[in-house]
Amino acid sequence: MNLNKHNSGNMVRFVREHIEKRDRLIKLFGMKIEDVEPGKAEVSMIVTEEHLNAASLCHGGAIFSLADVAFALACNSHGVMALAMEVSVNYLRPAQRGETLRAIATEENLGKRTGLYVVRVLNERGKGVAFFKATAYRLDEQFPMKVVN
Repeated sequence: MNLNKHNSGNMVRFVREHIEKRDRLIKLFGMKIEDVEPGKAEVSMIVTEEHLNAASLCHGGAIFSLADVAFALACNSHGVMALAMEVSVNYLRPAQRGETLRAIATEENLGKRTGLYVVRVLNERGKGVAFFKATAYRLDEQFPMKVVN
């Protein structure tokens, strides 16, 4: 399951392109993939009218989805197909319409079968909006090396 370092840049690029093209929530929610490196990812989103809940604040599901996309990019970035096995989220403060949110995913531990990730969702002032912790299960499949339509 290990990829050599020579191919890691190409793999990260393929994973990013594959997820960007195939994960429909990225476009639907207006997310932008800012950066992907092995075990790390950053995704942003401007809170729009469509993201608001009944209290006129950003819906927790939209914040969760932003963190989940960053997690997916980080945990798949090594080229082994990985899926969420457990996820928890703590909401720290509300996000307002017009704010730009950034989800920054960091790999805390990578094992043969599982990986542990933390995603911090920050507002444009750098204040925490949500803290997301997830465990990924790594399958026996390599990530596809070409973008599939």
